Amino acid sequence: MKLILSSSSPRRQEIMDMFDIEYIVDTTDVERTLVLTSTPHINAMVSAFMKAASVYEKNIDEEDDIVVLGADTTVTIGDYQFGKPKDDDDQFSMLKYLSGKTHDVITGYAIIKKDYKYVDYVVSKVKFKELSEETIKNYIKTEEGGDKAGSYALQGIGSIFIDSINGDYQNIIGLPISKIYDVLKTKFSLDLLDFEKFENQ
Repeated sequence: MKLILSSSSPRRQEIMDMFDIEYIVDTTDVERTLVLTSTPHINAMVSAFMKAASVYEKNIDEEDDIVVLGADTTVTIGDYQFGKPKDDDDQFSMLKYLSGKTHDVITGYAIIKKDYKYVDYVVSKVKFKELSEETIKNYIKTEEGGDKAGSYALQGIGSIFIDSINGDYQNIIGLPISKIYDVLKTKFSLDLLDFEKFENQ
């Protein structure tokens, strides 16, 4: 069974690489044409499904047994979604607004194979410390959060912003692998973990 990750995100690929499994990366530009107007968790699931479905259609072959995994992560407070910042001013505004508040990180994910599809989402809550304007400006200079939803990277320098986390840490990075592992194993008969491989390393 061939596993395809429908994401160019280095963070998601790093999470997958922890399992030392074989997978390939393939993407489409379908996300650019999506118009999402529902609640954040619905939007995240729709986006994840459309990305996975588009890649599945690209790769489907009657002789191939493929499974495609797609994901989409958004940062929200209530129904307001914080996407990737447009520029430094936008990034400053986002981080200033998130300062001292608790926000949700929602990752919708979709898994598709022939004759079966599974879509769900995971929510983690992140509370920021109070951030000074100087701290925000200095962080923007690092360019670390310029391509991240919510304008920060939990696994990088942005970790100093965090007061507390409630939920799946990997979900905040962009792929709730614990939940996805369970779904792949129970519903797709695909086990990511080969413990014997790790024992021999």
